[in-house]
Amino acid sequence: MTPLVGYLQEGKVPRDKEEERKLRFKALQYEMIEGGLYRNSYLGPSLKCIDEEEAEYVIREIHEGICGMHMGAKMVVARAMRAGYYWPVMFLSAVKEIQKCDNYQIHAPVGRKPKSTLIPVSSSWPFQKWGIDIVGPFPEGTGKAKFLVVAIDYFTKWVEAKPLRTITDEQVKRFVWENIVCRFGLPYAIISDNGKQFANNPFR
Repeated sequence: MTPLVGYLQEGKVPRDKEEERKLRFKALQYEMIEGGLYRNSYLGPSLKCIDEEEAEYVIREIHEGICGMHMGAKMVVARAMRAGYYWPVMFLSAVKEIQKCDNYQIHAPVGRKPKSTLIPVSSSWPFQKWGIDIVGPFPEGTGKAKFLVVAIDYFTKWVEAKPLRTITDEQVKRFVWENIVCRFGLPYAIISDNGKQFANNPFR
């Protein structure tokens, strides 16, 4: 801020012509009001320029002060600007200061965006591809069943499920034969997580 204050108050410019040009262009966004440096804002009041120490205090007060809600960096910066403050690299300093807050780290929102691009699995006609998996164990139900084998058709989203007492490869093979092959015909593909019940010879 010092070069800006020097230029706006006393007309001081750097000796380097390129630096002088940059300073004159940058100074168009600022003005001096009662000895303080202010930045002109679009459709709003002028924003008071503050130094790094004052910026840290403003961030802490907005983030975890009396009316603080432990919000993220974007909201903190927006509230600081609405309160009439400005400093360079507002977002980066807000992120740095918020990372010191233990409560925000514990209760921060969890990102649901996948780390890599999802690959769609498509099917050309009904009952061509099935996804199969075993769910459980659950609390014992009727007939001491604790597990559930579930198969879903990729095209129609039709679900076939059967409760099981134990999950052996023989029972999984019987489930596929009775609930998929005998009802809908031989599928083109059965997609599983390659658990031992699906990887063993009886099922294959």
